Amino acid sequence: MFNAFIAFITTLLFGVVIFAKIWWDGSGMSFTFTKWYFGIFFIAALVVGACTFAGFIQF
Repeated sequence: MFNAFIAFITTLLFGVVIFAKIWWDGSGMSFTFTKWYFGIFFIAALVVGACTFAGFIQF
């Protein structure tokens, strides 16, 4: 369970770091892009966390 939580949080942090880099470069992102971006990363984090919890991905 703990490994699944770590995988979930790590995936979300990875998304935040990429978003911060894009934002820092000043590409002028819209609110719609931000919603879709974090929605996709949240779904990806859920999938990674669920796969880790189920044992498909192991640390």
